[in-house]
Amino acid sequence: MQIMQNSLLFDGIAIQGTLKTPFHGGSEYAKYILREALIAGYTFDVVFRNDLIIDDEIISLLSTYSKCKIYYVNRLKDVSELIRRNNYKVFYSALPYKYGNVNFYDAVFIQVIHGLRKIELPWDFYKYKYKKNLMKILARIVSSNIFIQNILKKKHLRKINAIIQKPNSIIYTVSSHSKHSLLYFFPGLEYQNIKVFYSPFGSSVNKFKGNSLIEGDYYLMVNANRFEKNIYRAIKSFDKLISDGHLKDKKIVITGCNNLGFFKEIRNFEKFNLFPYVSTDEIESLYSNAFAFVYPSLNEGFGYPPLKAMGYGVPVIASCATSIPEVCSNAALYFNPLSMDELTNRILQIEYDKTIRSFLIDKGLIRFQELIDKQKTELPIMLRQIFGNV
Repeated sequence: MQIMQNSLLFDGIAIQGTLKTPFHGGSEYAKYILREALIAGYTFDVVFRNDLIIDDEIISLLSTYSKCKIYYVNRLKDVSELIRRNNYKVFYSALPYKYGNVNFYDAVFIQVIHGLRKIELPWDFYKYKYKKNLMKILARIVSSNIFIQNILKKKHLRKINAIIQKPNSIIYTVSSHSKHSLLYFFPGLEYQNIKVFYSPFGSSVNKFKGNSLIEGDYYLMVNANRFEKNIYRAIKSFDKLISDGHLKDKKIVITGCNNLGFFKEIRNFEKFNLFPYVSTDEIESLYSNAFAFVYPSLNEGFGYPPLKAMGYGVPVIASCATSIPEVCSNAALYFNPLSMDELTNRILQIEYDKTIRSFLIDKGLIRFQELIDKQKTELPIMLRQIFGNV
């Protein structure tokens, strides 16, 4: 199918945030695709919502490309009217999850499903640790109630099904794991109709030069405020090792540390550096100077952070769950994310075995470059399929 000039409407709403959450992972993906499509010379229109925040970088980028018309709507349903009025042939969304009840008429709906986290992982036993007050009590109840967890899972199944079953849909996803998860949970989908392109993650990681924010060696973890990142179990593992006399010259650095109640459980608090928020330069500095990076995530559709660490020559200890082994390949030391004993074992291997640490550093640099090369080859193909000839 030939997509003519300005016959495609790009979902700019996927890029936008709120005052409370100005940035999120899905928006970064959408920004990357928007930027690369514009630089490659494709022309299309973009729709935003009036009540959400737009990054200044995006405004500047769009102003450079005058052939892109920008529209603002008040509701998601207004997107439907815009598609009908302008007779768009294609609507592209990098975050399609809210469009289940939106009519796209005859437009082809190109959607990116980043993963099925709320279906694969509707709950975790320790989720209540990330809640406060009444919500903590309710979360504790749900943690031991399989019936309620199954209700939540079925709710999310219906939500995703409403999106992927829309007429004229083309589905992209970001890993082989996510593709086969879609095929498993939604047996009506056909294998050849789900396209896989790894999440683009840029190649600037090795260019950062800066002083370390932390004196001495440290283990790094990120995104502590999200239960699926599994930081609670990791903190308990590190804390036990310190109490047992290990990691004497190391600190534990964690980002995304909002005021979470379980930090009070840390017995060796002086060994932990907890950052609620860090700037772009600060997070790059933390990655580049870490002794090791620990990624205990319970669920990922792709998983950028280990790759960033690998690009800096930092060894990675990673969960063996979902897409993570696919992305990290043989360049990480894996563990069962539900087992604190297994995680402590892997930490001790990195701590004391220089051969393993050196092996992971070398393999990590190789894996990082492999995926950069893969991105350089496949990104133009994906852009051409979406914005050029489908």
